[in-house]
Amino acid sequence: MTDAAIEGYNNKLKNKLFGLLCEYEKDREWEKFLDSILIELQGWDDSRKTINYYILYYKLSSLRYLKYEYFRSTIFDCMTLLGGD
Repeated sequence: MTDAAIEGYNNKLKNKLFGLLCEYEKDREWEKFLDSILIELQGWDDSRKTINYYILYYKLSSLRYLKYEYFRSTIFDCMTLLGGD
């Protein structure tokens, strides 16, 4: 995958994470949205699974158990991780 493709995908994933936060704040079906993101991440090629991938995956996996303030900050932490790949 080219650097441009990776950057484009990371931007798309950041948008999904922001959408997840919006769904959570509107008290909609954010858990289904979260599950779809986690399933997508599981499909990543092993060569893309850097340390940031594992941090991202485990942070996202913990969202179900967090209060709003931690949920929100974790989402933004994850978006930052995507910028650092």
